Amino acid sequence: MKKTWLLALVLTMLASAFFNTARAEATTPTTKRAATTAWTEEGLQKAPAKEFDLAYITPGASLVGYNQILLGPIPVSFRRGWEKQAAIGSRLPINTKDVQSIKDNLANVLREELTLQLNAGGYRLVDTAGEGVLEIDLSVVNLDVAAPDTPGASRARTYAVSAGEMTLVAALRDAVTGTTIMRIYDHYVARESFKPEQIRNGDNAQAAHEAAATWAAAIRRELDLAHGTDAR
Repeated sequence: MKKTWLLALVLTMLASAFFNTARAEATTPTTKRAATTAWTEEGLQKAPAKEFDLAYITPGASLVGYNQILLGPIPVSFRRGWEKQAAIGSRLPINTKDVQSIKDNLANVLREELTLQLNAGGYRLVDTAGEGVLEIDLSVVNLDVAAPDTPGASRARTYAVSAGEMTLVAALRDAVTGTTIMRIYDHYVARESFKPEQIRNGDNAQAAHEAAATWAAAIRRELDLAHGTDAR
């Protein structure tokens, strides 16, 4: 009986996590226009944003006082149709396992870079909501990888003007009340060339780290500016 109860609890938790992730992906804006419309209707105000394409804040809200950070799951979704295209060196689409691996790797890189920045800034990462805890929800949408690192890819050549692109959508909220303080939208394109160049698997990893590091540093600067500790 006890085992049955525990199994039911685990299944309920997994179903809840899946539902929340699916709901987040369904409501996350995938274009700058969609973000502007949604966040304006939400009652947020556009804020000056040198680091991001868009930043919206709740009038009267502030990041001051938040020294503890709660990082949620980081869902990643591809550009529409990307998953159906043929894998490099094959006539078949990229298999589901490889697609999930790309998503997981990118989410891990983004989490690692943000953790490094937050720790360097003196912010403490926590696992539960509480007073003075800022919840940061990150999503990556419209991921487009020119030369995905999949089995067989190393035997084929891909030429493009860039290794790929993707967009970050972030929400910074009070972890207790759920009140939104800031929303962020930023599109990143890997280094571009004037003419197509060969894209190797390592170029994808480098671009992912560069994008993640750029976004992580920019988010930390928003916190530092609020606390008056920005070193620039």
